[in-house]
Amino acid sequence: MSSCGSGAPPRNELRFKTDDFVIRVSPETKPTRALEPIYWRVVVHDVTSGLPIQSGEGRIFGTNRDRKTVSNGLEETDELGTYRTNLKFVTAGMWAMAIQFRRDSTKVLQKTPDWTQDILSADEPGDFSTPQSSRPPESPPGPPDSARKEP
Repeated sequence: MSSCGSGAPPRNELRFKTDDFVIRVSPETKPTRALEPIYWRVVVHDVTSGLPIQSGEGRIFGTNRDRKTVSNGLEETDELGTYRTNLKFVTAGMWAMAIQFRRDSTKVLQKTPDWTQDILSADEPGDFSTPQSSRPPESPPGPPDSARKEP
């Protein structure tokens, strides 16, 4: 049984509580880099009953020190109470992040406490180098059999 998974939350998962919800959020894209889409997984449960919240509405957003802001809505998945989205951060550095969520459009959005997310620098533009293999180099192949000349 233990080989099937420990049931522990994913690493780097943050847990927040609002008046009505327990919200868990984690980046699915690692490392989190500027100028790349970062995918997020958000799981929402009722704070009282513990039941997953289906058909809810929400968004994730962030602001950096220079007042640049990114935000995107949450999209419901096939997993109960689970939503996904992505953000593209324009610069590297620390970003203040938060989530707003509600059961439906007749309810008020509830905001999580802010957290900080460190966004790493993007890869250098034009860096198309192939990652190096750890295998020993192979000898160059000879000409194909049809190209060999018999003496």
